Amino acid sequence: MVSTRPCTSTCVIDGMLVTVTFYPDNGVLRIADSNGKCIKETRWHASWRALLDEFRGFAEQSTQLETQSGTQPRQNFATMIGRLGEHESLPSSSQQMALA
Repeated sequence: MVSTRPCTSTCVIDGMLVTVTFYPDNGVLRIADSNGKCIKETRWHASWRALLDEFRGFAEQSTQLETQSGTQPRQNFATMIGRLGEHESLPSSSQQMALA
């Protein structure tokens, strides 16, 4: 059974504090600013864990670029949203939800 309770996390993207809320029952993903205003709403067709893995991967990639270049690249909001959007085009068979 899929949970109807939203999953929520707070992080910094592009120097901006955002709250990520995912509703696993319908796949709605909302990203809101620190005031609670919705910045982006999209669909995520995988699990909450897969979404967190995407955010971690994005952060790790930024850290690697920082180490290689000696400068501190900023996480770009548009790039992160683009990465999330890439998963929307994948066939649903490759986006199996993990059931606990």
